[in-house]
Amino acid sequence: MAKYVFQLAQTFNIFYHGYPVLAEADPERKTFLLWMTSYLAQQLAWTLAVLGIAVPAYM
Repeated sequence: MAKYVFQLAQTFNIFYHGYPVLAEADPERKTFLLWMTSYLAQQLAWTLAVLGIAVPAYM
């Protein structure tokens, strides 16, 4: 599980650097990117909770 959450965090990092969410001009695409960011944050929080690790308030 620890390896999975690490890979998920790495994947999100690559995603975020490849698709600058806040700089996106297209409103539909920006909405999708914000949804994807929220979904990945939820998945990271869930997997960290399974491992008993508290999620920091700010990253």
